[in-house]
Order: sequence, then structure tokens, then C-alpha cells
Amino acid sequence: MVRLNPTSTVGRTLLACGVLAGGLVGGTARAEYLAYAVVDGARSPLPESVGEIDASYFVDLDWGYRGGRSLVEVRTVEDIRGAGMGDVSLVAIGEVVAEAIRRTRRFDVSHGPSGADNSAGSILGRAPIAGAGSPERASVDGYVLKVALAEYAVQVAETVFNPRAVHARGKAVERGRIAINLRLLDAAGRVMVTGQFKATVSEPRPGVAGFGDVEGVPGDIWTKSIGQAILAAVNQGAFAIVKAVGPLPLSGRVVRTDGDRVWTNLGRGSVAVGDKLEVTSSGEPLVDPETGLNLGTLEETVGTVRVSQVEDRFSIAEALSITVQPSRGDSVRLTSHLAEFKFAPDWSPPGSGLF
Repeated sequence: MVRLNPTSTVGRTLLACGVLAGGLVGGTARAEYLAYAVVDGARSPLPESVGEIDASYFVDLDWGYRGGRSLVEVRTVEDIRGAGMGDVSLVAIGEVVAEAIRRTRRFDVSHGPSGADNSAGSILGRAPIAGAGSPERASVDGYVLKVALAEYAVQVAETVFNPRAVHARGKAVERGRIAINLRLLDAAGRVMVTGQFKATVSEPRPGVAGFGDVEGVPGDIWTKSIGQAILAAVNQGAFAIVKAVGPLPLSGRVVRTDGDRVWTNLGRGSVAVGDKLEVTSSGEPLVDPETGLNLGTLEETVGTVRVSQVEDRFSIAEALSITVQPSRGDSVRLTSHLAEFKFAPDWSPPGSGLF
């Protein structure tokens, strides 16, 4: 059987419809909460609506997503720097955004062009930057999102810093404020997320590791109020982006075969004994000759296997119905259920709070 790879937008939609129509057969989703706020080692799961939660609780997030991944391209498209931005450019903020999105486990990140040559017009066809009244589609006279292999693009359009000294409780402290404009587009040019993510941190929390060494960002910035404000703002944006894209069925690869036994790179926490996996062999990518967009991949179903042993980083499955001997590199994916996002029913701050 030939079909579209479900990692494409069209293929994923068709697969979801098929699973829902057929019901959830065997296996149950074992998703953790999508994300947790972390304070001094204490974790608290985030609810679906986070608008009323103080941005400071986004300084340190732990992600629980364990489903499939999509490729996203992160681009900086406009550099509007206000007074006080110092040495951190918008390009560097784009690197922080990319790292935050990578840490969600929902995406693999590909960096798009950035800097002076990456103007808004080069990828938006003169479409306006995100803001009030943004169109449903980022298109003006033939929008083309030339991301080729990526399904999504995240644009970091504008960043405003405002670090300054203030007086609080009788002492001088540095208050870091930041607002980052982000926009998420799919390969069809639809705007899925657009908005400004803000954060203010007056007293930075000790022990925050941040994102480590990020190109263009001073290494000690995560110990300062402005650095932790950056973390809070980009993590808010990452949370909104993951929610908008939704989950993806878990998939992996065949790493070895021996007779009726198949080894996969899906380990503990991803699959369990008894899970059924569909094995497919990749075919030729379908690339739009006009836009260069990857429309999906023609794949041929090899058969079905059942997981019989699970280790930390791999699993072993036994053949149930195999028409062609699987090969190293073939795809495997859970067919019994879709991944799901799980949110806390309400918000309860971890520990005693941040500040």
C-alpha cells in the first residue's frame, strides 16, 4: 500500500482521521503533562490556559511530551532594537527561541537565514509583521514559504528590552523586562500563532542554568534579571507554539533485523510491551516544483510488529504480519493510539513560589 508520510501536514491529518474513525484499539496514551514549571526542584504541571500565570514561572520549564516530532525552521526577520538592548541582538534572541522550541521535544529545529540579508520581504512577500489585525494567511500576491524540508517556520520579528534599575522594598534592584514578537506559520502559509510574549523579572532566582552557551548571548546572562526574563518570554512562546501545532503519533526507526525480530530506537517511556508498530519503507519525497515545499513522502507498508521487550534506549518487536523483510532505517510508528497533550486541571505554583 502506498500512502503519504504522516509527518507531512496532509498525511498527519489523514492519519488522525483514520485512527479516530477506527477507534482506539489496544494500548493507551501514556503522556505526562505537557509541561511543568520548576522551582528549586519542585515541579507543577501547567494548565491549558496560562494567561493568568505570572510569567516568572516560565523561567524554568520541564517538558513531558513524548510523541512524534516535526521539523521547524526558526528565522529572525526584522531587527528593531530599542535603547538598552546592549550586546544581545535579535539574531541571538532567535538562537534562544530555537533552543526553547527544541527543548519541548515536539520539534527538531533547522535554523533559517538570519541577519541583514533575511528581510521580512524575503520570506513573506511583503506581508506585514505579526501584530494586531494580522491576516489568517501571511500572503500578498503569491506567498511562498521556502522552507523545503520543514513543516513550520517560526519568525522572531521584534524584540524590545528594558533593563533598568528600580527601587523595591528600600533597595536598588535591576528589573529586566522583555517583549518578544513571535509568529508560527505552517507550510501552507497559514498563521497559527502570532503575538507578543512579555516577561518581567525583578529579582533573578539563583541556580537557574538557563540554556547554557548560546551563540551571541553572554554566558552569564542567565544569572541576571534580564536573562531570566528572556527565558520566561521564549518559554511562553514555545508553550503557545506546541499547543497550536498539536501532538503527533510517536514514530522511530528500525535499527536491526534478525528473522522475525525487529530492533527499533524507541525505548522505555516511548513504547511498552504489547504495543503494535507499523513498519513502512520510505519512498520518493514529493517536492512541489514551484515552491520547493516537501508535500510528503510516498511510503510502502512493510507490515506490523508487536513489542516484546523494552530497554532504556531501544525495543525489540516480533513480526505479526510482514510482507517484506524490514530494513535498517525503515520507519516504525504506533498505530494503536494518537499522542495526546495532558494539562493540569488548575494551577498550583511549585514550592513556595519564585518571588
